[in-house]
Amino acid sequence: MSEKTELTTPNILRLLGAGASGAILMALGDGPLRTMELTQRVGGYTPRTIYRYCGKLVQAGILERHEEPGVPSKVTHHLTEPQGRELYDLVLAYADASFTRLADGRIDAHAWGSLAMLADLWESGLIEGLNLGPKSPTELTRLEHGLSYHQVNRRAGLFTIGGFLRDDVRIGNRRFYSLTERTRRGMALIAGIGRWRRRHVVPAKSSGLTPREAGGVLRAALPLVSLPEHGGKRLGFEIAPVNGKGGDADVVWATVEPGGSLLSCGGPLEKIDGRAQGKVTAFVDTILDGPHNGLRLDGDEPLVRSCFERLHSALWKASAAAAEGVADGDDSPELSYS
Repeated sequence: MSEKTELTTPNILRLLGAGASGAILMALGDGPLRTMELTQRVGGYTPRTIYRYCGKLVQAGILERHEEPGVPSKVTHHLTEPQGRELYDLVLAYADASFTRLADGRIDAHAWGSLAMLADLWESGLIEGLNLGPKSPTELTRLEHGLSYHQVNRRAGLFTIGGFLRDDVRIGNRRFYSLTERTRRGMALIAGIGRWRRRHVVPAKSSGLTPREAGGVLRAALPLVSLPEHGGKRLGFEIAPVNGKGGDADVVWATVEPGGSLLSCGGPLEKIDGRAQGKVTAFVDTILDGPHNGLRLDGDEPLVRSCFERLHSALWKASAAAAEGVADGDDSPELSYS
């Protein structure tokens, strides 16, 4: 990452997923390390590779490098406060919920590499195109991303191999792609990076995610929720920009199936049983911390609260693979910053 590279959400994901970056971040979570200690702690990479990615993290404002004069000089790396520490806390919480670990407790390199693929998927706009249900390659080509049919088909194939899309939904002889649980759980990290950017990257009184992006996170993640006691009900989430201009607002609509499955859907819906309204920052904080972050609730408040409580649990409790520690597979860790 060069000094001029903007710290967008995809670029931060790519930084974390590139080379030794993620492993370096995790190694420094317990405190500063001298260069030799860091290279010993971060296995599987040459010292030269570790130095290079330390430089990228320094450029991003996540690490600091302190050199004491002497022969030889003493170089120590540590997380910046609070910027680097908050990113570490976020990534650790996400890793505990969604990553599997090797027998020695380290995070597998393939798990880190998957973040770069999540960045590509988020940036491509395909998540937004799929968060209301399966679509064929032809339908995906019609989205506002400027990709050709062959580019869409190729990327969708790569995302499927990476476990972010599923192509086993077929009607007749047509192929349809849909989002996997891995992608839906990845919305937790995207929401977290959005808040991290709000606090440390974008100008004051700005939000790290736009209302449309926060709406995309919600639409993709809501199907992780089950509300069997609310079957047949409908919800609406009105996401306003932080500057109060209604033209950039977004509205997310969802229905609870008779069996309890929560599905994002197109709108507007004529009848809404429960509604949440608030600024994009309040919705992001609710996704990260639970349903107590400045949203205004209308109608069936228990329905809306249950929805957000179970969404938070679904995103931040360990998945089956992570809980079992299955390295070759893909209590809720509360984010320690507020």
